[in-house]
Amino acid sequence: MFFLTTPSQAANKSTDIAEIDVAKIRAVNEAYASAWLKNDRTAVLRIFSNDAVLIPQGNGPVQGIDAIEKFWWPVDGPRTTIKTFTITTEEIGGQGKLGYVRGTFRFTFSYEEKGKTRDQTNVGNYLMIMKRQPNGNWLISHRMWGDLTR
Repeated sequence: MFFLTTPSQAANKSTDIAEIDVAKIRAVNEAYASAWLKNDRTAVLRIFSNDAVLIPQGNGPVQGIDAIEKFWWPVDGPRTTIKTFTITTEEIGGQGKLGYVRGTFRFTFSYEEKGKTRDQTNVGNYLMIMKRQPNGNWLISHRMWGDLTR
């Protein structure tokens, strides 16, 4: 017998980690988008491990929570406000204490610099690796993304 699996069904399947861990990984992914929608720096940073690594398209790795904060919220950089943020989850899986989530994102934002405000949209793919903590919670240890051609 042959079965077709849609992306949403595939995102719910994981044979290597417990379903409760799949749900927790999904919740962290959703909390990430929600924190950005609230423009809540503390909430965004709280779901990363202290030694987390960002791998942004076109830049070198950004390692450690302090470096991540400076990367996204530079002291003398433009003030950025996220207006919309949607994610899709195409795949969740893992083994043992490591998990991952892969999908696409779309967000709109405005940034204010030198008295002028500009609006932009960003669309792309993402991959996050997460580690299960001793208390059973999951934190993002690595996040990478790439923009899609519009």
